[in-house]
Amino acid sequence: MKILISLLIISIVVIGGSGLGIYFIESPHESAQITNLIDAFWWVSATVTTVGYGDVVPVTEEGRIMGIVLMFVGISIIGAFISALGASLVGSRLKKRETVEYDAKSLIIKKISEIERLEKHEVDLLINMLKDLHDELRQRNKPKK
Repeated sequence: MKILISLLIISIVVIGGSGLGIYFIESPHESAQITNLIDAFWWVSATVTTVGYGDVVPVTEEGRIMGIVLMFVGISIIGAFISALGASLVGSRLKKRETVEYDAKSLIIKKISEIERLEKHEVDLLINMLKDLHDELRQRNKPKK
C-alpha cells in the first residue's frame, strides 16, 4: 500500500511540475499551442498517459524533449502502479491463506496437547467414539443393493 501511495505522490509531482514547466517553456513563443495552464495540464495528462491526442503539441525543442521524457516517465509510472497493485492483491490473498493454515495448525496442536493430558479411561472412551463414528460413516457410504 505504501508503494501505491508513493506512486500517487510521484505522479502528482510529475504532472504538476511538468504542467508548470511546459507552460513556462512554451507560452512565451508566438506559435505556441500551449498558451495557458489548462492547455499545459491537458497536454501533460495526455502525454503521461500515452494517449497523445495531438490537439495541443509543444513547438519548441525543449518542449518536445520534455514530451519524450514525460512519455517514458508515464509508461514507467503506469507499469510500476499496475505491478504494485497486482503484487498487493496477490500478497493479501497469500496472507489470508497463511492465516487460515496457521489457525488450523494451532487448533490441531491445541487439541493434541489436550489429548495427551487425558487419563487412560478417557482415551479408551475417545477411541471407542472414533470407532463408532468410523463404523457409522462406513454404513452411510456403503453402496445400496
